[in-house]
Amino acid sequence: MNDRTLPTTDSYQKARLARDARYDGKFFVAVKTTKIYCRPICPANPPKEDNVLYYPSAAQAQEAGFRPCLRCRPETAPNSSAWLGSEAILRKAMQRIQSGALNTQSIEQFSESLGISDRYLRKIFQQHLGMSPQSYANHLRLMLAKQLLQQTQLPITDIALSSGFNSVRRFNDSFKNTMRLSPSELRQKSSSDSDESLTIELKLHYRPPYNWSQMQQFLKQRELTAIETVTDNSYSRTFTLNQTSGFFCSTHEAQKHRFHVSIELSDNTQLMPVIAKIKTVLDLDSDVITIEQHLAKDTKLKSALTKGLRLPACWNTFDAGIKAILGQQVSVKAAYGHAQQLIERVGSRYNERYQLFPTPKQVMQADLSFLKMPHKRKQTLTDFAAWFVESERSHQSIDLADILDIKGIGPWSYEYIKLRSGQDSDAFPAKDLGVLKALKAHDITETDHWSPWRSYATLHLWNSL
Repeated sequence: MNDRTLPTTDSYQKARLARDARYDGKFFVAVKTTKIYCRPICPANPPKEDNVLYYPSAAQAQEAGFRPCLRCRPETAPNSSAWLGSEAILRKAMQRIQSGALNTQSIEQFSESLGISDRYLRKIFQQHLGMSPQSYANHLRLMLAKQLLQQTQLPITDIALSSGFNSVRRFNDSFKNTMRLSPSELRQKSSSDSDESLTIELKLHYRPPYNWSQMQQFLKQRELTAIETVTDNSYSRTFTLNQTSGFFCSTHEAQKHRFHVSIELSDNTQLMPVIAKIKTVLDLDSDVITIEQHLAKDTKLKSALTKGLRLPACWNTFDAGIKAILGQQVSVKAAYGHAQQLIERVGSRYNERYQLFPTPKQVMQADLSFLKMPHKRKQTLTDFAAWFVESERSHQSIDLADILDIKGIGPWSYEYIKLRSGQDSDAFPAKDLGVLKALKAHDITETDHWSPWRSYATLHLWNSL
């Protein structure tokens, strides 16, 4: 048995035979006779158990010499890193690589941004995944390319660049070596169900349960019509990322446990990080069953839990920070009224209907006298934006704790920003009025044992009011 495989257990066998969507992305099924690996929900006839190996990730199955299935499309499975355990630095590195970091940085630059040596980075990847960081990055590029080939009609040259390859020749060679098919051959096999338009249309899956009604309600209460639209079954908004502007619309398809996402981009080379951001905004990769089981150990909190609750994230940390500052000591409605004004007066136009959320430089240079709020809070907005501009100018990796040095930003704002940025599952604004009210209602005095899922506990508490 390959030392990267998972031990065969009844739970894995039962999950794949039942095509249980709750296990989608948690493990992958490699078939020794065909040399193909699948998701546990693959519609093909299930192979005999003697012919099966189980892998914790698609990358490990691919590294062992298996090809991705053309029917169940392993590249569309929700991500899962629960098997990493407490390896926080590896989890962080994998998340950044999933966002395309190694498409633009050398391994040395990337390691330095993580605060470790490239030698140590290679060591932990080899120890836990059995491959190098570069091999993992190449796997992600190939999987995105496969998804684009099967779900869009983008030209192959565009797909190569959108997936993070710096040349079409390198893309063709790498793709053929892994898939045993050329990109054009794969497209011919998939032409019957690919989208005929040139827009980027993708299907992003999640593991159920997913409480869309709660997510939709949360987003609707905070809707900023200048940049976003929330309907009964969709969420769309404009965005900027790495000097690229764009727009996405995500439509919930509950029966298929996925969102149909259409994406417009001014620069398709930023597609990989944009997809990663959309997954964070909609919280598609969380293992909510594990989170809820952990939180339910607290019998007092258990009655406040809502099944399938997800954590709605802002587009980025700056977005979350501006909203946190505008929300200090005012209602949600008042805070988002201020945010709407800021976008309309300071942000750039996207098209006839929408604008873009202001950049740090735009906020830093803006005259904020139109905002009807204390002068000190306007100065905090300016100082927060200036801190972001300086961080971007110096190419420093942002240490969010530094914002506590900005006058007007205290522990509540700091924890709220961490929670809404989607980067920290353990943020906890302990002094939030809603949290305090919910804690009192449920007679809860201790919360430390909720770690590492206190961000989710916070949302459950808010939702219980």
